[in-house]
Amino acid sequence: MKRSALACAAIVLAGLAAAAIRIVYEGRGALAEGESALGRGDKRGAIVAFEAAARWYLPGAPHVADAYAELRALTADPAVALPAWRAIRTAALACRWLVTPHGDDLAAANAAIAKLSAADPGVGSGGTEAWHATRLERTSAPRPAAAALAVIGIALWIGAAIALARRRPARMPAVVMAIGVALWAVGLYNA
Repeated sequence: MKRSALACAAIVLAGLAAAAIRIVYEGRGALAEGESALGRGDKRGAIVAFEAAARWYLPGAPHVADAYAELRALTADPAVALPAWRAIRTAALACRWLVTPHGDDLAAANAAIAKLSAADPGVGSGGTEAWHATRLERTSAPRPAAAALAVIGIALWIGAAIALARRRPARMPAVVMAIGVALWAVGLYNA
């Protein structure tokens, strides 16, 4: 029993390590692509690449902080300020789950986008800064409780599936699996 638990733990850790390595590899590649685009003078291409690097999020990964720094530096250029702020906003929204890791960047991006959008009559509907800010604050963020419920449901579902695969009398794992699927569905529906 202990060996199988250790084997399962080793498999899970190996999978997590592989995912972390891929995230760092792809994030560094996107960051290098952005730096190359900047070197060619392609600021819009650099914004796209830096946004991709920021979206390859892993807590503590240096490429994420570097990507946000590069995007913030590009906001100083009026020709690409709005796309750079939008890339910061999109990356911050893409990486949120129960928390928003770059919440300060998201707030700064929302404020800057609202200000730039209100100043440019060709952007959006020409509303005021407050009007744009109100719309930017409306996001389809999942409710933390619903997201937690979905995560718990998936964990029960997977755990019960593993238990079901290992045992012949399958009543209890089947019940736990059904509960896990139900919790997952309720969490997703209410997210």
